[in-house]
Amino acid sequence: MPLTRISAPKHLPFEMVKSLADAAQDALVNTCNVPPKDLFQLILRFEPEEMILDPTFGGVNRSQDACIIEITFLQGRADEQKRHLFRHIADRGVAAGFRADDIMIALTENSHIDWSLGQGVAYVDHAHASKNEA
Repeated sequence: MPLTRISAPKHLPFEMVKSLADAAQDALVNTCNVPPKDLFQLILRFEPEEMILDPTFGGVNRSQDACIIEITFLQGRADEQKRHLFRHIADRGVAAGFRADDIMIALTENSHIDWSLGQGVAYVDHAHASKNEA
């Protein structure tokens, strides 16, 4: 159950940023076995002065169109899956008009106890309760 945040400059058209969000979801489904309906995304838009990104750190050349994708998801993906995830997002982003250098991705892993899907119930307890109701 990933939560994806896309931070993008306000000057980019929403449709372009949405295509990056779609790329992230498609990559999660195709490389990390995330169910297609497991879709939780936040798109945040920033003024240029609110995005402070080193333009060349890591050997890339970021422009003023640079975006950051942050994905929080359950631990357990292999390193190779993560590499494929990065590549898939970048490839789809480039197809949507982004430069590969302008797509930064950060992954954070956690466990079931770190999530509540609602009702103030931990996901592990909610899933257990749902099984007992069936």
